[in-house]
Amino acid sequence: MSLFRTASAQDYVFNPESGFWELSFDSRPVRGTRCDDPELGAIQYNEARAKFKAKIKEGVRPEHVFEFTELVTWAIENGDLAQREIVLEMLQAEYADHYSEIAARALRIIPSHFDFAYFWTNRNGQRFRVSVELRQALVASIEGDE
Repeated sequence: MSLFRTASAQDYVFNPESGFWELSFDSRPVRGTRCDDPELGAIQYNEARAKFKAKIKEGVRPEHVFEFTELVTWAIENGDLAQREIVLEMLQAEYADHYSEIAARALRIIPSHFDFAYFWTNRNGQRFRVSVELRQALVASIEGDE
């Protein structure tokens, strides 16, 4: 659950230059940060922030987040030779910079719904959890096409 600071009337400071009450901790153009009445401004600000957070919460979550093992399984079952080869390269990368270079190339040939599996999950070592049997099946699928 994501938290955000709510506003109260006491959080507003009157700005004589603009003639408005301004929220002391947030100057972004969010509804309620500038207002004629601090009570109403606080209500507007809190509603606007809650609405924004709700939109982010529903819009950010993918239906299914793929793991690296699922990417390997997909490559074996459905990937073409180039896709299987690049997944194998990712599995065999010896250092992080090399892996990142391979992952950047993979963006062009692996379906985009798998990008989380190989771009973001490498940080927790998911590729190292791919079983030996699955790795061997991937190698065999590549050797069978050559």
